[in-house]
Amino acid sequence: MKKFSLQNGKKRFAIIGLLIFFGFGTVFLRLIWLQVIQNEELARRAANQVTGKVTKYSPRGAILDCNGEELAVSIMSKSLYVDPVEMQDNPTKKGEKPERDVKRLAADLLAGVLQMKADELYSDFTTEARFIWLKRTMEPKEAAEVERIIRENKLPGLHFLEESKRYYTKKSMAAQVLGFVGTDDNGLSGIELALDSVVKGAETQQQEVVDALGRPMGDSGFNKARPQKMASVYLTLDSKIQFVLEDALDKAMKDTKAASAAVILMDPNTGAILGMANRPSFDPNTFYKYPATSWTNRAVSTIYEPGSVFKPIVGVMGLTEKIITPTTMINDTGSIQIADRTIRNWDGEGMGLVPFQDVIKFSINTGMVQLGMQLGAQRMIDYSKKFGFGSVTGIELPGEEEGILYNPDHMYQPDIATMSIGQGIAVTPLQMLRAICAIANGGELLQPYIIDKIVMPDGRVLRQGQKKVVRRVMSEEVAAQMRGMMEQVVAAGGGKAAGIKGYRIAGKTGTAEKLAETGGYAAGKYIASFVGFVPADKPQYAMLIMLDTPQGAFYGSQVSAPVFRDTLQQILVAKGIQPSSSEGLPSFEQHVRNNPAVNSTVPPPAKMPQMEILADGKIKLPDFSGLDMRQTAELIQQGRLVLVPHGSGRARKQSQPPGTVVAEGTKLEIWFYTLGCCQSSRKKSVGTEDIQDGSQV
Repeated sequence: MKKFSLQNGKKRFAIIGLLIFFGFGTVFLRLIWLQVIQNEELARRAANQVTGKVTKYSPRGAILDCNGEELAVSIMSKSLYVDPVEMQDNPTKKGEKPERDVKRLAADLLAGVLQMKADELYSDFTTEARFIWLKRTMEPKEAAEVERIIRENKLPGLHFLEESKRYYTKKSMAAQVLGFVGTDDNGLSGIELALDSVVKGAETQQQEVVDALGRPMGDSGFNKARPQKMASVYLTLDSKIQFVLEDALDKAMKDTKAASAAVILMDPNTGAILGMANRPSFDPNTFYKYPATSWTNRAVSTIYEPGSVFKPIVGVMGLTEKIITPTTMINDTGSIQIADRTIRNWDGEGMGLVPFQDVIKFSINTGMVQLGMQLGAQRMIDYSKKFGFGSVTGIELPGEEEGILYNPDHMYQPDIATMSIGQGIAVTPLQMLRAICAIANGGELLQPYIIDKIVMPDGRVLRQGQKKVVRRVMSEEVAAQMRGMMEQVVAAGGGKAAGIKGYRIAGKTGTAEKLAETGGYAAGKYIASFVGFVPADKPQYAMLIMLDTPQGAFYGSQVSAPVFRDTLQQILVAKGIQPSSSEGLPSFEQHVRNNPAVNSTVPPPAKMPQMEILADGKIKLPDFSGLDMRQTAELIQQGRLVLVPHGSGRARKQSQPPGTVVAEGTKLEIWFYTLGCCQSSRKKSVGTEDIQDGSQV
């Protein structure tokens, strides 16, 4: 055996030292590799093991009226989904079978809450899918009950996501204007569709702490959603005016049994739509429960022959072309023969020689036909296009129709004749009202708009609605002449039923045969309408009411004009627009003689009375004595009642005494008096002289 030597020991120590050095060096280099070179990649891998990407939703932007009153709002609501693969218990020991059937148990426990069949739920739970929606946008109580069941029974695989849920605060009010959204927060009609890209809740991807199965682990600061606020849309609609219009249509539909109806109230000086209502209607909160026909915004999408409401437009053509003046004499023989067509007045009677202003006042068909034949096809079509007929108005609402105009090259004489009385042309209610507004404002054709402004969450105004003049369509002189004629329609002609004592009203009735779906005209079916503006000398409001196929009476003067009167009367009072004159109103002294109990010195109340809303939704009436019209109207509207005013000044008498409990929508008559002026009830009947708008071909 070789003896140990110091030299050999040194060699061994050297070898061992080198091995140790290389070992530490390798470890050191590995650490550098892991901590420096591979640091980012390893950090990413680690993060992926404890975080996952999830979609966070933000609530849809609100829609409000011009006064900031909410019409449509959104809240974040929980939606329930299931991952069937996760729906199993993990046994405590390897090889053991779960003690319970989680899928069966979950189906039985959740069926009642979700209002679903247990077998259908179980069928969903037994698929190989990893994501199945069970219930979208649940009500808070419903979601809370589901959460309790999941927690108490430790049911795996069931998860919630938050989604935006839309609520329409006033139910069916302005339903066709607002539209509605689907379960995926997509706008499907109305403003919701038109501005979907602006108000739709944002979808953002964010990381969240999850467990080994990818499920969120609690409501940590990291996991908390940070919903993005969306823009708010302010409409030009006034909720108070809209309520009056909706109520008026309900009454009109009940009284006339019409198939459908539409009404529009517009500011003739700006083009702003102050109110727009349709019947039949629906509740956008549950739109799926109503037929699709009720979703239609007839104010912009229904095309119909306007009838006599078109006559002022033809009259403007004649005045502009200097074919006639208001005093030009026209021979009315009761009927007129054009080629193979005989066109008659509504009653078949003639008035002999009359000035053209009477042709408008009494809606004389023969006089309009004579004017139309002088204008000719080309000029009538050119002017109609100038007034905006045959093309959309450009309002910010989907589904707007263009209407129908003849090709002048294809018109023969009877076509010209019938167009002059408002048949042979198809328009929308909005087109017709816009054209009449040009007469009201002095000759400017305006682009209607219904969006007042769009405001970002930080207060920036993204978009501002404003008056836009499309073109001038007549001179101020011609507009003034036609306004005068239209005022006489209401004062002494076929539109008397639209008159409001003390106010100057301009308007025109219209009755036209209804177009049949198969072509031609539908026998015995008519469109009755009225269009007008008030005050006639300084118009502030212009309105069109259209009733489709009213039963019984069908002339516009009989069914549409009274709706115009009753509606505008409430709006004028609500807005504090006083009568322009006391002509035709009985004196205060006369009223006192007839009503000795009336106190002519009732002072304003020391304190504004309150409208008491009871727990059952009914209203307890206050004492209106001493309130002016504006104060009375505001108080009435708080209780969603219908004001029927008489006279002007301060309230002295009410049809139902203070303390009376009434239901929402109840009509309340209130008499107002000032020294020298009071107003008695108006006779609400239509005489035969009012029925002068029929177009008989």
